[in-house]
Amino acid sequence: MKKITLLFLALSLSTFTAKVFAQNALDVGMSLLDKKDCAGALPYLKRAINDNPKSEKANLYLGSAYLCLGNLDSAEIFLRFAVRYDDKSAPAYFGLGQVYLKQKKDVEALENLKTATTLDPKDGKYQVALGYAYLENDSTDAAMKAFYRATDLNDKNVQAIEGIGDVYFKQNILEAAIENYNHALQLDSSNVPLMLKLANTYMKNNDGGKAYEMFVKVSQLAPNNADAQYQAGELLYTNKRYRDAFPFLQKYHQLKPNDDKTLLDLAKSAYEGHLYSDAVTYYQEYLKKYPGSIMAKASIAASYFFESKPVQSYNIFKSIPIDSMDVKDLARFGLAADAVHDTASTISAWSRAVKMDTSLDVIENRLAGVFFSARRYDEAIAHFKRYLTMKPNDYAAMLNMGLCYVASRNFGDAIIILKKVLTGIPDNYQAALWLARTYSFADSLEQAANAYDNVITLALKDTSKTDHSSDLNEAYRVKATYKIISGSRLSKNNPDEATKLYQSANQDLMNAVKYDPKDYKTHALLAQDYALMGKMDEACKEIKIVLRTASRDDPTYNQMLQLQKSLSCE
Repeated sequence: MKKITLLFLALSLSTFTAKVFAQNALDVGMSLLDKKDCAGALPYLKRAINDNPKSEKANLYLGSAYLCLGNLDSAEIFLRFAVRYDDKSAPAYFGLGQVYLKQKKDVEALENLKTATTLDPKDGKYQVALGYAYLENDSTDAAMKAFYRATDLNDKNVQAIEGIGDVYFKQNILEAAIENYNHALQLDSSNVPLMLKLANTYMKNNDGGKAYEMFVKVSQLAPNNADAQYQAGELLYTNKRYRDAFPFLQKYHQLKPNDDKTLLDLAKSAYEGHLYSDAVTYYQEYLKKYPGSIMAKASIAASYFFESKPVQSYNIFKSIPIDSMDVKDLARFGLAADAVHDTASTISAWSRAVKMDTSLDVIENRLAGVFFSARRYDEAIAHFKRYLTMKPNDYAAMLNMGLCYVASRNFGDAIIILKKVLTGIPDNYQAALWLARTYSFADSLEQAANAYDNVITLALKDTSKTDHSSDLNEAYRVKATYKIISGSRLSKNNPDEATKLYQSANQDLMNAVKYDPKDYKTHALLAQDYALMGKMDEACKEIKIVLRTASRDDPTYNQMLQLQKSLSCE
């Protein structure tokens, strides 16, 4: 009998010890779970379940630990057990609601969270969770009621106030959302996710200044929080606030140097934010990992160009196959090549660019200018024409096209174009001068003389202090030439009229000499004019001036020798 009593006592002690041990394991697990050490809590809670499988608390907390670790299937199993063993367990229903929210099972989530709030209507976190379940289900009115019930229980419930802001945000009532987010931040000033949410709302509300201020606060508050830096940088980057995004993405890159996608965004934010030196640095870093990236090479080349380093830009562009460049790259390559005087590459790049995009008026005009400088006048004219269909009132381009016609000796079209320029801009001095010269080149001396009258008028009223002496000498000389030739034609039948023309020509030549006393051609014309007027002494003096100043290889020199001989000058 004594032995039986001792055995019973031993068994009782064993059972009691097991229960105490199980209770200790549950307490330790619960304590660790409260400290957010979910992984550390797991083995203790498993042991508590093994020792007492039907414990509502053990199942509840083991399910909660799995939920914390993201193992939703296991969490659901043990939370269901918790409900089975205690169908009045509000925390278990709350846990199941959280599981279903994460699994996107809106109906089940709502059902369980409603039960939790019914069983314990005074727990604010249940009301907040129910509010978010309604919000996920687009039931904004019900969500708002749940969040307000939570604030009725505790007017400083940060999650509830944030939830109210989220409802307003979903309804696109941004000012109200901002007000509630700010209210929540007053209660929890170190809540980085909420600060990012507020910054995003400012951005959506077109208040980039306040958004940026909030991002700076995030950066200062959590300088080593890579996720915070990333979210701030990417949100600004997505909204094309590239220069503002750069410091956040740069900090994130320092914290996470192996994130190649963000490295590329960092390089792009520097480039688009006009931080070209930084763009070169990060694109070069990207190229070390992806040496075949044409986009990175082209961006480096463009960055060098914008930094006024055309040689480096040109060298990078030359390493890229031209048929792999887009229109912008081709335009920039042409600019770099033009800056280093590689005409062939300039023409190649820009010709390809204007074929790919026929609206590139600036490139079309510059390409025409390159052809003009290269004396490829027909090609220059073709591109000037294309450009002028886009910019029909660009008289500078029109003038250049007219000069192409002059250079290619197509005087008829040159005259038409130059007249058009003068119609648009009557006081365009260069157009007036080249129109007069073109008439002269075309042997239309009467029109040339009239056109030079306009040149003289424009030159004399010019207040820019430009030296027009050479042009005025030319103008008076051509006018005199026309009068001398006209007088020669009249000399037989109308000698008096011829003499008047010679005298008028003499006055023009005196003006020409005034503007350029050393021009021997003017003195040669004076010699001929004096001779025609019968003023031999004056003619001989002018002949001597020409013979002193003109080259012996110049035809004018020989003409003066013959005239000297015919006049018997001493």
